[in-house]
Amino acid sequence: MKGIKIGVDFGSYSLRMCTENKPNAVDELSAAAFASDSGTPIAYGKRADSLDGRTDTNISITKMIKGGVISDFTYAEKILTAYISKVCGNRIYKPNVLVSLPFDVTSIEKKVFLDAVTRAGAGRACLVEGILASALGCGISQEKMGGRMVIDLGHETTEIGIISMGTIAAASTVRHGSFDIDNAIIKHFKKDRDIIIGPHTARFIKHNIASAMKRDCELSLMVSGKSGVDEMPISFEVTSSEIFPFVDEQISLLISEIHSNLQKISPELLSDAADHGITLCGGGVLLFDIAQRFEKDLGMRCLVAENPEKARINGIHIIMRDDEIIENNGYQFIFKDDIRDRLKRFDKI
Repeated sequence: MKGIKIGVDFGSYSLRMCTENKPNAVDELSAAAFASDSGTPIAYGKRADSLDGRTDTNISITKMIKGGVISDFTYAEKILTAYISKVCGNRIYKPNVLVSLPFDVTSIEKKVFLDAVTRAGAGRACLVEGILASALGCGISQEKMGGRMVIDLGHETTEIGIISMGTIAAASTVRHGSFDIDNAIIKHFKKDRDIIIGPHTARFIKHNIASAMKRDCELSLMVSGKSGVDEMPISFEVTSSEIFPFVDEQISLLISEIHSNLQKISPELLSDAADHGITLCGGGVLLFDIAQRFEKDLGMRCLVAENPEKARINGIHIIMRDDEIIENNGYQFIFKDDIRDRLKRFDKI
């Protein structure tokens, strides 16, 4: 197969890429800044995200992925083009791009990803289920018999999968993620304290003092926002006990939805998962005491994977280097011209 292989984890919050020789070729954010009047790109990734809330109306910030699928095709294509070009350098042959998707995406959503990857410069493209990549990236061996459960807590979605011998035995997606915690914190300060904070401040609070279970010792920190009374800058103290009820509510909603999905799994697979425990991954599991909370509410042993936020891209790296995994799961790299034919068929659906 001519051309290098590039693996892509294009999530609601992060954009990561790997090649066969570089497991961490790109580690950026899924954000773009552009001129509102002309649509000209100004910045991508972390630099674009840092401009959020710090620019005038002449610059707009967009997040290209929502709920695991492309919501802004134009800038998804542009950011993919920029980073694929960066990874490829001056190579003659077009790359073979492997992209992870949520388990339950529709044919139309697959079409959008295939089209974006093709327009961004792929010679061939291959779509794989992200939950399988996450499982492999968590260290679950493809030779293991019986079901191994993985829960990937992402920014806007949470994926649940049971993997057996390197294939997906059962999977589902919950439209609830760590972003809901950020929103709950923002809404609390607006409603209860008449203080306006942005998403960066909400994430800072979450990462430093929020927890999935009530802490034994209270933590506090000073943050800045804008007064809802006079719209002037304000510094204020926030404590872990103050925000816990709002974090707790979101975690309860998430676990309730996960529990409902687990009830649909066959008794044999669920029994296997209970015997081996649940592996947690995704950036959302960095929340303090999340494994203990899942274990308590789900009644099954839970552990956080090593380097959980990069489990999916690490799994993509494993898949792209192993043709047997690709074949066993029915994946295939499709030529650019064949992709165009498939897109035409999708249009007729």
